[in-house]
Amino acid sequence: MKILDIKATPVTVPAEAPWRWSMGIETGTTRTIIELVTDSGVTGIGETYGGARTLEALNTAKPFVLGLDPLETGTLQHRLSVFGTSYETNVPPFVRSGIEMACMDAAGKALGRPVASLLGGAVRDRVQVASYLFYRYASEDGRLPAVDTAERILDRANELYERNGHRTQKLKGGVFAPKQEYRALRLLRDRFPDDPLVWDPNAAWSVETTIRVGRQLLSDGFDLQWLEDPTSSLEGMSQARASVEIPFATNMCLIATDQLAPGIRMRSVDVILADVHYWGGFRANQKMVAVAEAFNVGVGMHSDRELGISTAAMVHLACTIPNLAYAIDSHYHDQADDVITTPWVYRDGAFELPSGPGLGVELDRDKVDFYHRYYLEHTEVNEFYDPYRPGWVPALPIF
Repeated sequence: MKILDIKATPVTVPAEAPWRWSMGIETGTTRTIIELVTDSGVTGIGETYGGARTLEALNTAKPFVLGLDPLETGTLQHRLSVFGTSYETNVPPFVRSGIEMACMDAAGKALGRPVASLLGGAVRDRVQVASYLFYRYASEDGRLPAVDTAERILDRANELYERNGHRTQKLKGGVFAPKQEYRALRLLRDRFPDDPLVWDPNAAWSVETTIRVGRQLLSDGFDLQWLEDPTSSLEGMSQARASVEIPFATNMCLIATDQLAPGIRMRSVDVILADVHYWGGFRANQKMVAVAEAFNVGVGMHSDRELGISTAAMVHLACTIPNLAYAIDSHYHDQADDVITTPWVYRDGAFELPSGPGLGVELDRDKVDFYHRYYLEHTEVNEFYDPYRPGWVPALPIF
């Protein structure tokens, strides 16, 4: 089986309501749907970040992908990683991951095996998903109210618990001053006393604020599963972690292979969050997990507004990581729609591993066409500004 062609279709899918985070808002997600055509008649599908940069990088990668066997993802990564640091051509990790994802889907379909089997085999058949509670603006149609107070965060947590059954409560912070978000955290602890609790300020705090808030959490008896990226950079995280006996996790300051050694040596983090796209695909994440295991560093999993194809990739990867001991993140319950024929459904707060060949999901062609037109009309989603606050600049630290 050989690769004959790679097709890329950018889509933009809106969110239920604008998510707020430390660096701006997210009104939806722009993704690129990748279709990998083979000479055996099998087409593999993948998904990655969207927009002009992705399309340009895919065009750069294409000549080095055509003719390869989709099973030979090591050769694929070797060829494309050469361009990761070039000044004139660039195939970033998130583009390599999308191509690899489509390769694995094609290989799994051809062999009649799920991607999890090609990754070495599943050690679980389902993975728990955190609630991922965002502050939000009201939806454009006014149907959904703003989530902008501690009480409304709790309302949102109760809604998602009743609908999906999430057993880990994660507050996406960095929007309001720590004192205000602290109230929401307290309400979540009181309402869900037996659930793991995570707070993610998205690097909005200074080192001093991180130390002060961290000590207050300990004084008040909070038993956080972890504090995620409270401040920025390996150095800042290391300084704060040395003064606060709360586990730190990251998907911002340690997201590449060359950051593993300094991050571990400096004791910047206790948990590294895997990411199918950030790290460059399945194989790259497996390498990271092996390093984390060797140095007794925990492993979780980050989300960045995935649609159904990337969600499938996350679930396959998560089900094959033996030392993944935590609920993964997902934006899925905040997305307004999807581009696959059978959207994901939570069962007791978890996503179940698909049993079909490849990724186990298929494109809904009508939805792909619809959201491609939406992309052409609305262009890319920009997450690093906030039109509700004219003149505001997201400069870190904020607090």
